[in-house]
Order: sequence, then structure tokens, then C-alpha cells
Amino acid sequence: MTSRIALFEGMTQSAWPALSTEVFDGWLLRFANGYTKRANSVTPLYAGTLADADKLDYCERRFADAGLPRIFKLTQEHAVLDAALAERGYAQIDVSSVQTCDLGALSLAQDAAVTLQANADTAWMDAFARLSHLNAAQRHAAERMLAQYAAPTAFGVLEQAGEVLACGFAVRQHDHVLLFDICTDPAHRRQGYARRLVQSLLAWGKQRGATQGLLQVVASNEAAVALYAGFGFVEQYRYWYRHRA
Repeated sequence: MTSRIALFEGMTQSAWPALSTEVFDGWLLRFANGYTKRANSVTPLYAGTLADADKLDYCERRFADAGLPRIFKLTQEHAVLDAALAERGYAQIDVSSVQTCDLGALSLAQDAAVTLQANADTAWMDAFARLSHLNAAQRHAAERMLAQYAAPTAFGVLEQAGEVLACGFAVRQHDHVLLFDICTDPAHRRQGYARRLVQSLLAWGKQRGATQGLLQVVASNEAAVALYAGFGFVEQYRYWYRHRA
């Protein structure tokens, strides 16, 4: 990988922790009981010594043993591996954009309706589970994953008249603040609530020394892409998944 893509891939993997992780000859195997593709997939981070075909066979066995679909997270750096997976019948899904913004160019302030806290407590998880439509098993996995952070975190909700209308969280790593899971109540979308929450999370990161914002967004999600463009986020590269049940 180029140094910049490798940096961002490492940061985004670290900032979205799986329940268990295995490093195998430069490939990162992540497991989280099936909750999210990011936390239940293989990411090739650096070149190893074994043949790709042997590593593919091993990864397929590991995920089959775990009762999980076989999923690989790839970037433009993995053209040969991408072709090999296509030959094995893996479909390409969820092309996503990795984007950054310059926080120094933004005037950011904490919104009075947004509450930020360091941990994902029960009240935050209640809001997150409702807005993300998590079932009981998914919520349990998310609670365990979000309790693992060593880096500084901010879990935010935007409330109006006692009702949570948007939630999400941020993780600060080095000079970046990473945004995750910005969710808005479907009945209150396109009213600026997500924008106000994002502004507060970016302000939190900037106040703690971050100079860059970093996020991942599904490229076909036009509303989210437009939201982030309003903060000056620009695409650095794309990734996608190769999936086979």
C-alpha cells in the first residue's frame, strides 16, 4: 500500500475495534459475531511472504469455522487480489469513499442541543440501537466493541424536547478525528440535525488537537456525501468489499 492509504486503513481499523483480531502474514482477520462488515472481514495491510492463494484458503476456512460469510476489504492497491477473489465467485459490494477535511479551515462550535460524553452508556446505546435498527444480538456486539477504546472518544446525541433526533461518535487518533455512525431519526431527516451533530464532533476533535477530519461513507449515499462536502471533506481513495456467503 502507499503510505497514505496504509495510514488511513490502519487508523480506521483501529478506530472501529472488532471483538477479536488475528494477524496472518500481513492480513488482518477481524471477527465480531457478524456485526458490521468492517469488523467481520479480512483487510490486507502489508505484503507478506506466503502466496495469496494459500492465504485465501486459510481465511476462507477461518470464517467458515466462525460461521461467518467470507468478506474481504480492498482498495485500489489490491488489484491482483481483487481479480483473484472475483474468479472465486466473490461479488463486489458497498463501494465506499474515504474522505478528509482540514479542520483549520473551519469555524467550529459546540451546538447547545448536542451532548457529548466519553463513553457509550446505556442511554446512548438505547438511542443508537433505535436509530440504527439494531436487534438484540447486534446491540450486544456493539456494546462490547464500543467499550474497548484506548483512544479518546466522544459519543454524541442531539436532543430536542427530550427526544434524541441524531447520534454518532468520534475517535481522536494522532492529529485526526474520525467520525462514525452518524444516524438521524427517519422522521426528522433533512432538517440539519446531522450537520449540527457533525459540527459538534469535529469541534470536539479540534479542541483536542486534531487538525484533520477523517470518515468513510458509502459512495452511493448522496445525502451523506453532500452533508460531509459541506464541511470540506474530499475523497482520498475508495474501498469496497468482496463477499461470498
